[in-house]
Amino acid sequence: MVNNLSTRDGFEQCLRTDENGELIGLFNDLVLRSVYQPIFRADTSVLGFEALIRAKTLTDEPVCPAHLFRHIEQDHPEFYHQISTDRLARVIHLRNFSRYAGQHAIFLNMLPSSAVSAISKFSNQNLMVKRLSELGIPRHHVVLEVVEHLHDDMNALSAATTQSTNNGFGIAIDDYGVKGSKEERVRLLCPNILKIDRSLLQDYMQGNIEPMIRAIALAKEVNAEVLVEGIENEGEYGAMQALDVDYFQGFYLGMPQRLSEFFEANPLELAPIIQVNHHAASPTR
Repeated sequence: MVNNLSTRDGFEQCLRTDENGELIGLFNDLVLRSVYQPIFRADTSVLGFEALIRAKTLTDEPVCPAHLFRHIEQDHPEFYHQISTDRLARVIHLRNFSRYAGQHAIFLNMLPSSAVSAISKFSNQNLMVKRLSELGIPRHHVVLEVVEHLHDDMNALSAATTQSTNNGFGIAIDDYGVKGSKEERVRLLCPNILKIDRSLLQDYMQGNIEPMIRAIALAKEVNAEVLVEGIENEGEYGAMQALDVDYFQGFYLGMPQRLSEFFEANPLELAPIIQVNHHAASPTR
């Protein structure tokens, strides 16, 4: 088993090509594959894709991504395997994306613990920067999503995201309104994009509009663009279009799938113009 995923050789030993010619990862008795969900602008053009992992055991049993990337403490025996899986997922996402990238953005989930670990060693993000150059993916097309997990050291997380911004990456806070994705984190990290969780959308549709309105106002206050995720029907989409929302994501608009399948069905989306708000970092970050 490969245990060191901080070097190119470590990653390469975990990579294979599947029957579709796409890269997959083999690590810790798991098979990891990439799927991508489109993210749309208000004018219905595609801004980019959120890369998502699909995992199975070696005996072809599916593994729930929410369990795979659940919050675990640093002293848990699976902690470093989780960090390695998180990094390997980004490797296969980026390599598969590079074949179709064009002018699209790619949104990559990042565990807070993984972000802090990468910056504390720094070599890991240097490795990512180098690979992006080799793959022909501009850094400003890459948006790192800080997922909703709680994290004890908010200052370390802030330093990690600031370093990522200085390296040219965009920052999004994922699932705003859930667990650690709260107002304090938004104000500390000053993201480029605030991804509002489906739970706030559901509250809005049920008449509890204040959480959604406050979330949008908070995003504008820190100069972040707004993305509402989890849109699952026409009514939800119409309601969000009526608000000051920049981007939309959800099963109603596009299911997670291989990029080759998406572009076969949408050949005109091969090279739209990308416009992601990469605002200057706040002096308080």
